[in-house]
Amino acid sequence: MKKTGKLFNNIGLKILAVIFSGLLWLVSVNINDPVDTEIYRNIPVELENTSLLTEEGMTYEVLDDTDRVTVTVRANRSVLENISASDITATADFSELSFTNTVPIRLSAGRTSGNQVEIRGNIDMVRLAVEERMERQLVIEIDQVGTPADGYIVSGVMTTDGNALRISGPQSLVSQVSRAVVEANVEGLTESINISEPIRLYDADGNEITSSRISKSVSTSSVSITILQTKEISVSASASGEPAAGYEATGVVTCAPDRITVAGRSSTLASLESVVIPPEALDLTDAEEDVVELIDIRQYLPDGVSLVNTSADGFNGRVTVTAVVEPLEDATRQLVPDRIQILNVPDGWQVTLDAGDPVYIRLRGLQENLDAVDVSQLSGTIDVAAWMRENGLSLLTEGNVDMEVSVSVPAGVSQVGTVRASVNVMAETTAAQGAAGEAAAGTADAGAAAQESAPG
Repeated sequence: MKKTGKLFNNIGLKILAVIFSGLLWLVSVNINDPVDTEIYRNIPVELENTSLLTEEGMTYEVLDDTDRVTVTVRANRSVLENISASDITATADFSELSFTNTVPIRLSAGRTSGNQVEIRGNIDMVRLAVEERMERQLVIEIDQVGTPADGYIVSGVMTTDGNALRISGPQSLVSQVSRAVVEANVEGLTESINISEPIRLYDADGNEITSSRISKSVSTSSVSITILQTKEISVSASASGEPAAGYEATGVVTCAPDRITVAGRSSTLASLESVVIPPEALDLTDAEEDVVELIDIRQYLPDGVSLVNTSADGFNGRVTVTAVVEPLEDATRQLVPDRIQILNVPDGWQVTLDAGDPVYIRLRGLQENLDAVDVSQLSGTIDVAAWMRENGLSLLTEGNVDMEVSVSVPAGVSQVGTVRASVNVMAETTAAQGAAGEAAAGTADAGAAAQESAPG
């Protein structure tokens, strides 16, 4: 009893002593290892079990950057000194996804086992936008921009690694995609090239869709650009076949257009100056007027040469070819006597043209050819021996007869019918007597004239 009494002696002082010692300990601890706070900013939230959504054909998007959190840690300074930003972990387990599409954030700090640590974040939920996943396949289109150098054209632009693209992502975004486009810049090009360009997505209004939530099966496409040199060449044509009787082709064949622009490799174009439409393409058989044909010039271009598209000018590759056919005209021309030779006259005879009977020739041809005939250049011959054979004569007799004249006519005209000339046939003795008589008559006339003029 005495011992118990002693235990409770001065009980109040003893309690005060205990309290005071506790306070002293707290003061000592707070002075030597005070409680403090540390803020760790932009801590990423690790999303766990996301496959629970994606395997059900759903997609998600973190809203308002709620997958980043600012963490405040409250602990003794000695504890805080051992904590770095890498020790702070923030997780959000999709198995805890709520009907409001939020996932709670769990925070922890490493190296704090057995220590009193208070951890809190500025947000406690990851907010999500959840919707169905959509997949589509698009054809990759090529947008050509720019213009090649003068004298060159773009012959072809094509993708070399396939033209199909698969995209997937939220239905609200994927459904907006209208086109998948790769750009081919041909500005100033003079030769063919291969390029690799990014594939861009556009909506129906031509606005680019850049959301990272849409995934593509490929992000770039290889494009082959073929550049060819151009050259302007002439077009010509000829015709075949004979027009109807009484008509003739003038030889004029026109082409409209008569010059075209073609494209090809420079080595191919170097020696190419024209393209010729063959005569079998334009048949004049039995024609009585101009023959006009529309002929596709492309079929006559050499291999490796193509027609440059000039549809803006209304030319579609078909050339209008016209062969001029005109009726034949007749014209009569008088031969110059001095241009007619008389050949093979038998000895002892003289054959001369009848000066009072002009010699005419009838010509046939196109009017322009007839107009070009110069009668002073037309020459003819009379073969007396041939005439005698044709008429069965071995001897000539004096008199006036018609003989055939062979005339050389120029190209482009022909002779119609036989040219005949009236000639005088006379034995040389008769001709001599006639000449002497004419001489005597002339002398007599001269004497009479002299007497008349003498003074009376």
